[in-house]
Amino acid sequence: MIELTDAIGLVEQTASPLPPRRQRLLDAAGRRLAEPVVADVDSPPWDRAMMDGFAVRSADVVDRAADVIELEVVADLAAGDVSTQPILAGGCARIMTGAPIPPGADAVVPVESTVGDTAAAHAGRRVRFREPRFRVGQHVGIRGAAFRARTPVLPAGAILTSAAIGLAAEAGATHVVATARPRVAILSTGSELVPVDAVPAYGQTRNSNGPMIAAAVAACGGEPIQLGIAVDRPEAIRAAVMQGLAADVLVLSGGVSAGDLDLVPAIFAACGVERVFHKVRLKPGKPVWCGRLDRGPGQPPAVVFGLPGNPASSLVCFELFVRPALAILAGLPRDRWHLPRRRGVLTAEAKSAADRPVYLPCRITRAGARLDVMPLPWTGSSDMVGLAVADGLVALPAGVKADVGVDVEVLEFASGAGE
Repeated sequence: MIELTDAIGLVEQTASPLPPRRQRLLDAAGRRLAEPVVADVDSPPWDRAMMDGFAVRSADVVDRAADVIELEVVADLAAGDVSTQPILAGGCARIMTGAPIPPGADAVVPVESTVGDTAAAHAGRRVRFREPRFRVGQHVGIRGAAFRARTPVLPAGAILTSAAIGLAAEAGATHVVATARPRVAILSTGSELVPVDAVPAYGQTRNSNGPMIAAAVAACGGEPIQLGIAVDRPEAIRAAVMQGLAADVLVLSGGVSAGDLDLVPAIFAACGVERVFHKVRLKPGKPVWCGRLDRGPGQPPAVVFGLPGNPASSLVCFELFVRPALAILAGLPRDRWHLPRRRGVLTAEAKSAADRPVYLPCRITRAGARLDVMPLPWTGSSDMVGLAVADGLVALPAGVKADVGVDVEVLEFASGAGE
């Protein structure tokens, strides 16, 4: 059994940043580009109307801005319509925003500038308007004004925000090369487990760890791959483990303690996984297991975790060990590897185990510049009621009974205090 700080340090040494991957554009949302996005079209792709109105020849209007001008409407153009009919002197086309400017026209008079009852004039009728501030080329988006084909629209290093996704899509990028989203295989072991949609029989329990860990992985920016349940038979667990080792990370829960059916450590070894540590001086979560599977030169290893089967233990170990591994694989800076550690003041008594530091669920509230920390009722490693409403975990050293008003360390969950 090793100390918690040593175990965290070993996780940091084991995980390595993943190389960039080519991925679908939407799957790369929030990631950092490793290669620029290059446009395959001009934007706008043609001269187009920027307002609803009438496409006109500037020569018919520019010297008569103070007058009421009357033109013949020779075409109706909605967005998507294309006309090859040229606009000649004295003519115009009714045009909607986004439609290509027809040949001969070079400006748009907005429908708001029409006079009388001619705002609804269509082909075959005449429109009258007054445009005292007319400008040559007004309300026309010129082809290529935003960007040109074969030019970069997003540089390497840009973050794919929602706006950047929209720009990349306009430029024709269906796929991009960006920092990788860790793929995390999730496996629950135990013959007593049944799927969430099943009603447990006597002696059975629902597989809450699977969806809980999947949600935690997704919240960390990883891609959860749920492998379901493996019963407590070596061949079943080994087959599922081998499948999970194809991912960047394998997170298994159950079977890592010291019971007769705690088969996982031996199965990991048989699958070529090298143990990094097993058992940490920690409550809850003492049996936690960590290892690595080397994939060869130039390839980051698969990182493997065996979490305790009890759900509270499993989640605490995820936050302490799996979270930083995922952050490192994703290439995040060090200050984003771990949950924030704060100092707060206890508003109720709390105590740790005699031989191990304890991480207890708590509520965190702000009282001016101070954090008030309220430990929540918690009956042990299988109790998720307190964790489900917790803002964080209060960390107590081994053998400590802390009174009200004592300064303590807390790990603040991503949702943060004060919500």
